Amino acid sequence: MKRPDLTKLNVLYVLGLLLAVGGCNSVFLLEGNLIYGGILVFFGGLVLVWWSGTETFNKILALVLPGVIFMSVYTITRDDRVREPAVWLIPVGYTGPLYVFLEEKCGEAERREGEKRVYDLDPSGRMGSRFKANPGVIVTPSEFYYTDSTGYRVHLQDLRTYGDSTRLNPVWRDSTGQPVFAYTGEAVKGRIGETKVILEYAFVGTYRDYLDFVRTSPLPDSLDPVLEPLVLGLRAGCD
Repeated sequence: MKRPDLTKLNVLYVLGLLLAVGGCNSVFLLEGNLIYGGILVFFGGLVLVWWSGTETFNKILALVLPGVIFMSVYTITRDDRVREPAVWLIPVGYTGPLYVFLEEKCGEAERREGEKRVYDLDPSGRMGSRFKANPGVIVTPSEFYYTDSTGYRVHLQDLRTYGDSTRLNPVWRDSTGQPVFAYTGEAVKGRIGETKVILEYAFVGTYRDYLDFVRTSPLPDSLDPVLEPLVLGLRAGCD
C-alpha cells in the first residue's frame, strides 16, 4: 500500500495552526508592545492555514481552536482577588507623582483605617511600606486627602484615571482645585539587582499639571532610572 504523501500543503496547515494557537495565547507571556508581535503571529498562522489548501472544516477549526484554548487558559489563570482600597495622605499643597513602594523591609509599619490601608506620604510624595503587593479587582475605590501637620484632612473628591480625555477633565470641580489621577492597575514590578521592587502610584494636580508631567516623565510601566534612586534612598541604611 502506498504511503500517504505528506505534501508541503499539509505542513503549511500544521505550521499555521501552531502559529495561530501560539500567537493567540502569547498575550499571557508577553508585555507591552511585544503583544502586537503575538497578534501578528496569530494572523500569520491563519494566512498559512488558508494557503495550505486544506478543507473548509480544517480552516474553521484553525480559527476557532486558538480562541477555545485562550479562554480555557484565561479561566484557569485569571486573578479573582479583590484589591484592598487605601487612604492616601498627601502633604497639603503637594502637586506631582505619588509613589508607594511595597514590601520594603525597612518601610513604615502597616496601618489601617477600617478595611483600608493607610499610605502616609512624606513631603516628596513617596513612602516605603511593609504592606504586601496589592493586585486584584477594584471593588472599593481608594481615597485621597490633603493633610497638614495637625492631621487635618481635605478630601480630594475629583478622582480621574490617566486615560480620561480633556473633554472629561474640565476646570476644577472641587474646592481645592487639585483632582487626583489614580493608577488603577496592578502594582508595577521591577528589580534593582536581585531585589524585587513593587510599586503603587498616583498623581495629584490639575489636568495641566498632569500633562506637563507625562510629557517629561512618562508614568512607569517598569523600574526606570527615575525611580531607582528613590528606592535606593528609601533603603539607605536598611540592614
